[in-house]
Amino acid sequence: MKKESVSFLLAAAVLSVSIIFTGCSNQGEQQAEEKGGIEKMTDDAAEKAVRKIRTPKDKARAARDLGDDRLDAMDKAVQEQ
Repeated sequence: MKKESVSFLLAAAVLSVSIIFTGCSNQGEQQAEEKGGIEKMTDDAAEKAVRKIRTPKDKARAARDLGDDRLDAMDKAVQEQ
């Protein structure tokens, strides 16, 4: 009877430990998924910020280039006359 009790306790201990480790591994995966979601939100916010910063700069560069082209055209017209 004592041998059966020891076997039962050993089997119960092994089962308990395996269940605990399985439960812990699932929590780690859930945290990784949450971290991925947070990283995705951070990346989206960063992309929006970069676009809002770059848009005025790009427009200013385009206006500058347009002005430079117009000045070059005027210089050519004056030299041809």
